[in-house]
Amino acid sequence: MKIRSGGGCKFCATHGIDLAGPSKVYVITHREWNAVKIGIGACTGYTSRLIQHERQGWELHQARDYSTGAAAYDVEQAVLGRLRQAGLAPFLTSDVMPNGWTETCSAARVTAAEVWALVDEETRNVEKPYAPRVGGRPRASVLIDPEAAAAEMRACGYEPLVPYPGRTNATWPSRCTTCGHEGRPTFNAVRNAGQRCRVCRTKEAQAKRSATNAPKAQETMRAAGLEPLEPYPGSQTPWRCRCTTCGRETTPTYSNVNGGSKGCRFCSRNSATDERACAEVRAAGFEPLEPYPGRTTDRWRCRCACGSEVATRLTSVRSGTTGCKKCPRSGGQTNPATAAAETRAAGFEPLEPYPGKTTDRWRCRCRCSNDVTLTLSSIRRGRTGCATCSRQTAMNDSTDTQTSGDPDLEFSTAQDT
Repeated sequence: MKIRSGGGCKFCATHGIDLAGPSKVYVITHREWNAVKIGIGACTGYTSRLIQHERQGWELHQARDYSTGAAAYDVEQAVLGRLRQAGLAPFLTSDVMPNGWTETCSAARVTAAEVWALVDEETRNVEKPYAPRVGGRPRASVLIDPEAAAAEMRACGYEPLVPYPGRTNATWPSRCTTCGHEGRPTFNAVRNAGQRCRVCRTKEAQAKRSATNAPKAQETMRAAGLEPLEPYPGSQTPWRCRCTTCGRETTPTYSNVNGGSKGCRFCSRNSATDERACAEVRAAGFEPLEPYPGRTTDRWRCRCACGSEVATRLTSVRSGTTGCKKCPRSGGQTNPATAAAETRAAGFEPLEPYPGKTTDRWRCRCRCSNDVTLTLSSIRRGRTGCATCSRQTAMNDSTDTQTSGDPDLEFSTAQDT
């Protein structure tokens, strides 16, 4: 017995074939592969080996029941020994049949009936029968003391959150006593493989990499004009440094600085100090209502020159925005006086102030005295009258076309004149 590797009595094992329980020897064939196979197993339930083989295309030739798995195992090994000695096994490879390929033979060299004849002969040669077990097969939960398993988990740095699940390969919710992370390790992985907390392993690996890369990272930061104020935290973690140019404290990441980015956000062209940012937004027509948020892309609550309260960004101001959406000075807006002049030139008289956007509905009066609602954008596209004027213009154009196309009508019209 393999005591040192954790083995024990093969009849009390909780895995593999049950040597002390009922079993059977079977011979199966595969037409497509032209193969014959001998095997053993309990062959009961949904996980039966015979059912698994049938799903792969094997067909049962014959089977025999034995009182114990040990007797079935002896018969199988004896038959396999004779087949291998004759050079008949194995026939298939692990690529074709991952499980059980070593017990296969070529049907062209030995038939299933001949293999079964060997099974009959070896069954008669069994020296002594094995005594079957009284009762059911022992379970792993019976062989392992729950208290002892919990003690082993605590010794490895885990505090079990629930009782022992009953199987060594079942997940066991536990809390790491070092970092407090709750995980689901298996007792088998903790006891045999020494599996530790995933979070702790990751932190240790990061710390090891950081210790290796720290000298190079510090040289890179100093070359970029930054003096580290704390140990190297990692490439993606903000690193407290002091800019040697402006003297301010900033928190760039080593990956950004190593990639060519300017480390100090105050010295960068894309950033700004509080005084500089306030001066820029005031020049664009805004009055800050709160301190500068710190980044050019952050929303900044301000009051526009028209009195509206807005939330703008310093990047928007730098891109040319000079007012809010309601303010006629913002990009793309039209001055009300200009909008009214364009409307009158198209034959409309505004009845209310310009709404502020070219797509907003604007109530006006047409030259035919009809009140209409239009948009400045439609006027810019060429609109010069209301719907009534448009229909009248279309009718006049149609009459002119008919008159110009009939010479007799033109002559009669000239005589009447």
